[in-house]
Amino acid sequence: MSLASTTPVRTEPAAHVARAPLKPLDLALAELLARATPLPGFEVVSTFDADGRVLAQDLVSGLDVPAQDNSSMDGYAVRCADWASAATLLQVNQRIPAGSSGHALASASAARIFTGAPIPPDADAVVMQEDCETVNPATGATPAVRIDTQPRPGQWIRRRGEDVAAGAVVLHRGTRLSPASLGLAASIGFDKLQVARRVRVALFSTGDELVMPGDVAPADMKPGAIYNSNRFFLKVLLQRLGCTVTD
Repeated sequence: MSLASTTPVRTEPAAHVARAPLKPLDLALAELLARATPLPGFEVVSTFDADGRVLAQDLVSGLDVPAQDNSSMDGYAVRCADWASAATLLQVNQRIPAGSSGHALASASAARIFTGAPIPPDADAVVMQEDCETVNPATGATPAVRIDTQPRPGQWIRRRGEDVAAGAVVLHRGTRLSPASLGLAASIGFDKLQVARRVRVALFSTGDELVMPGDVAPADMKPGAIYNSNRFFLKVLLQRLGCTVTD
C-alpha cells in the first residue's frame, strides 16, 4: 500500500503584474474640468451681495470714467502760459470742490481745485498745493497764489475716459467677483448683476463608527467610535467654494 507524499508542493510565484503609475492630481483635475459643463441659467443679485459669485454676463460701460477731465490732486488749476517764474502771482477767482463745476479761467488767474473736481475751461494743468504759496490779500482784494514750480501741460489731470471708455467691456462673463470688481461694476452704474446660480450639493456621511460631536462625551465613546469630523470639514469647504449644501 502506498502512502500519499506529505512533501509540500512548490509553486512558482505569480509573474509580477506592472501597475500603471498614478495619474498626477493636476492632470486628473484638468480632465475632470474638461468634461464639466456650465450650469444652465442665472440669477440676478444685488451688487452688494455678489462677492464670490461668478458673473453670467459681460459688463459693458455706458459712460466714460471719469465723465470729464478732472483733477487728481488738491491744488490750483492754471494756464501754463501764465507762468513766467517762481515770482509769478495768479489771482484766485474761483473755488471748485468735487461735485461742482467752474467757469472759464481768465488770463493770469488760477482756480482753487480739489481732487475729482472738473477742470475749468481754458485751464491746462493742475499744480498740487504743496508747490504753491498763498498770498494774504489786502482787505477786499482778490486772493492770490504764487506757483513755485513751472507747470507742465496736462499735469495732475485725469482725462475723460482714462479709467474706462464708454462701450468698453470692463468685466467678462465667467469672472469670479471680488470687492475690487464689484467696486468697478458700481462705478459704471450697475446696482444688480447677473450671476451663475450656485452649485447644489447633497452631503451625507455613513459609517457605524461615526458619532456627532456633542452627542456623546469623549469618556462615553464606544470602542472604535470616532467623531464625524469630515462632515464639518466638507460642508464648510463646499460653502467656501460657493455651493449651496444640503446636509
